[in-house]
Amino acid sequence: MITARASARKSSMVKDPTPVIARSASYDQDLLGLHLGILIRPNGMGWCANEPVTGHCLMLVHGEGDELPAADLLPERPASVSFTAVPELSTLVPESALAPGTEAAHLALVHGHLPTGLLRDEPIATLGARCVYLHDEAMEHGVLERFPAARSVALRNLLVRSALEQGKRRTTLVAHRVEKRFDVALADASGLRLSNAFHAATGTDALYYILFALDQLGLAPNAVQALWAGPGWTAADLDLLRRYLPLAAPVIARGNKVLGDLDVETPEHWFALLEQAACAS
Repeated sequence: MITARASARKSSMVKDPTPVIARSASYDQDLLGLHLGILIRPNGMGWCANEPVTGHCLMLVHGEGDELPAADLLPERPASVSFTAVPELSTLVPESALAPGTEAAHLALVHGHLPTGLLRDEPIATLGARCVYLHDEAMEHGVLERFPAARSVALRNLLVRSALEQGKRRTTLVAHRVEKRFDVALADASGLRLSNAFHAATGTDALYYILFALDQLGLAPNAVQALWAGPGWTAADLDLLRRYLPLAAPVIARGNKVLGDLDVETPEHWFALLEQAACAS
């Protein structure tokens, strides 16, 4: 793990202007074909550069503030750029039920009053559904100003994709927490069983929603692989999770193939960043 200072202008939001950088020896800013993924959070930003053939992450950077950390190390000519903003307001709507112009109504039905923001929808072909979601416009502005062609990727799309892939082998719940937003997706060999979002101020809240969902689906907690993701989990939360869900584990563990030769602490915190390359390809 390498720590370095970004040469870009310091943001007024920054508490510690020193970003954390994990860099592969094979990373070169001039490499062609790299995918650049960007994560926007309320208190910081992160980015990673993925090699297109293997999907390996060659560079992962995160820091506090409203500017891209270590921007002087960004790929010079990325082949593609994507970004995800968290937390988000999102829901899945069957293609057959989504008439043009009804996107906001579907989202409001789930989340209530909607704040001002950029409303988008993207297909999830494997489900015959579309993910309708809303991101904070101010959070996205800086990214789109620098990368006008950047593709927005919904966190819910990433969660559903991961749950479906893992669910082929074992019933799997992917649970992402950031601030007080708690998003889950559950799938098994038959397909997606659950996709929802909750307000969870504590780890106890999150555990309650998980156990309630499993009970409603007739699933035993000791038979479900629960994978945690996002930066919102504390050590005490995870102890609680493992006590009730013995198959609980991080969604991305150290040594995961997507990390290549990078040694990243708590890589599951950066699920919404590391999964973008596969989803955006």
